[in-house]
Amino acid sequence: MQILVINGSPKGKNSDTLKLTMSFLQGMGETAEIIHTRQAKINPCLGCLSCWQQTKGVCVQKDGMEAILAKYKEADLVIWSTPLYFFSLPSNCKSVMDRLLPLDKLAMYVDADGRTDHSHRYALKAKHLLISGCGFPDRQGNFDGLIFMFQRAFGTLPMILCQEAPLLNDPEAREITSAYLATVAKAGAEYKANGNISPATQTILDAPMLPPELYRQGANRESQKYDNEG
Repeated sequence: MQILVINGSPKGKNSDTLKLTMSFLQGMGETAEIIHTRQAKINPCLGCLSCWQQTKGVCVQKDGMEAILAKYKEADLVIWSTPLYFFSLPSNCKSVMDRLLPLDKLAMYVDADGRTDHSHRYALKAKHLLISGCGFPDRQGNFDGLIFMFQRAFGTLPMILCQEAPLLNDPEAREITSAYLATVAKAGAEYKANGNISPATQTILDAPMLPPELYRQGANRESQKYDNEG
């Protein structure tokens, strides 16, 4: 299986979210090619529509997106591994999503849900999966925009949306984070076997690792260290 991981974290290999993704791949028993979007030198989309009107699926910009699109076309599974930044994607990762435009055509059609969409230029085989971490203890009201974006772009897809993700790099939280990462690995094994994540496993993944009030107290104690400096 050809798996492409799009790591949208500016932290690169030190990403909290990437820890989740690596546990998922471990559970799958698979390796993947990882694109670190911050290092890929990807320009924002120009909105010129040349890839639709003149160059027939080829972007006029010559940068790191050329290689990503080539790998994307060959992938069996694309894992979007990205932290939640201001209720959406980090800008370098959003540029990757915007630059998928050459994969479609200007021509429109109405999909099965009655929504207007663009026709696809290529018969892509890749399935998609979203893994994201955020610094809040609440799922609802934070991931909503990201969920909509990915469901609108790729349809129904498995998601691992981890609240309290900074705990994954906290040595004092290792006991609870190890248990969570083990569940992520279990989700990977289930996905490899069945193409989905079981409801029981999903319920554990959707729950915060610490009670929200306890997590907020810890964050506030940490904040005081910086607020009191100087």
